[in-house]
Amino acid sequence: MDGVEASHVDLDDPTRIRFEYLRHLVGVIDAMFPVREPLDALQIGGGPCTLGRYLSATRRRARITVVERDAGVVQASREHLMLDAVPRLAVRVGDGREALTALPDASLDVVVVDAFVGLVAPHALSTAEFIAEVRRVLRPGGLHAMNLIDVEPLELARAVASGLWDEYAMVAILAEPAVLEHRTSGNVLLLASDRPLPPEPMGRALAHDGPPWEVRSGKVLGRMIAGYPALHDDVAPAHALARLAPLWGRVKQPPAD
Repeated sequence: MDGVEASHVDLDDPTRIRFEYLRHLVGVIDAMFPVREPLDALQIGGGPCTLGRYLSATRRRARITVVERDAGVVQASREHLMLDAVPRLAVRVGDGREALTALPDASLDVVVVDAFVGLVAPHALSTAEFIAEVRRVLRPGGLHAMNLIDVEPLELARAVASGLWDEYAMVAILAEPAVLEHRTSGNVLLLASDRPLPPEPMGRALAHDGPPWEVRSGKVLGRMIAGYPALHDDVAPAHALARLAPLWGRVKQPPAD
């Protein structure tokens, strides 16, 4: 989509995940939530539902809801990728933040945000106000995860991490070393919870990639986000990716007067 490889689905083996950030995410979910226990998960921006397929295949007691704004993606997934055959997976076309706001308190174990407008994570899903809404619907010990793309010097990722830092006890950023060292752009995975994030599964998953991904958390992450305030609903984003967004994908400049 928009010139970028957006998703990968293995119809024969839904546990085979090609994208690095998603492999790291499922490793953390599996470590934090035993597979035999119930799991209520919401994904905003699921595309063809690679994560939902994985959770359905590995957990008999999982209930997964995906809210995807692009009706064309959902229709293509139904027609060509056997989406309707996935058990315990409900897919809705709509606005993810609106769907989240309608949920009752402490009703979910996992919230994953993996949505884009062009190459940019939507501002409405990146702000402190949205993060507070996610925290409201999560049960104690729940996981808030977000995948985004950022460019050096990671102004968007730092701002979102700052908002998570203000809300949760534990926050981590995962990315390729070149991304963290501001030598290139790429995916950044943010994780947050009110309980410790499991270091061992993250380490195992990170080590399998080439080049291996790295994790920043604790005091190291605190220094990384110092001076980068959280984003807010009523303040237009000014980070580097927002300034570049009109050049990419479906984000267009408004017409001149």
